[in-house]
Amino acid sequence: MWSFKPSRRAFVLGAAILPLVAACGFQPVLAPQSASGQLLSRLSVREPGSASEYVFAERMEERIGRNAGDLQLNYSISIGQSASGITRSQVTNRYMVTGRVTFSVAPVGGGEALYSGVVTAFTGYSATGSTVATQAASRDAEERIAIQLADQTISRLMAEANLK
Repeated sequence: MWSFKPSRRAFVLGAAILPLVAACGFQPVLAPQSASGQLLSRLSVREPGSASEYVFAERMEERIGRNAGDLQLNYSISIGQSASGITRSQVTNRYMVTGRVTFSVAPVGGGEALYSGVVTAFTGYSATGSTVATQAASRDAEERIAIQLADQTISRLMAEANLK
């Protein structure tokens, strides 16, 4: 059986490499002085108009905070369902839920969008229980999609902000 026991040499070598890695130019993406940190601190999310938009906006505010900044995230969510598991007797026992968000970041008073894009996600749910259980699973899947879309939107904004 192999076992790694750190030696003094390994410790010294690691201590010698650490400054080189720190000097390579990498910086934390969410650091306050980073481009994405500055963008997210200036971003406010527009008011939701539906249940899925409410979950989306709530997740965005969980991740970035409730800001009253000079930039606004405008978004449009579309969620669809399709049968994905059908038995030989043509009974659907599984559904796939797909979601898509088209978003843009623009100054609050209006103006040209600074960032824009589209993100997609999917999930599924089982329809093998009672009618009430299937309806609850459907609502839960739509909430999961909205959360996934919010997380992907934030990731996309962070990436784009750091590229500009």
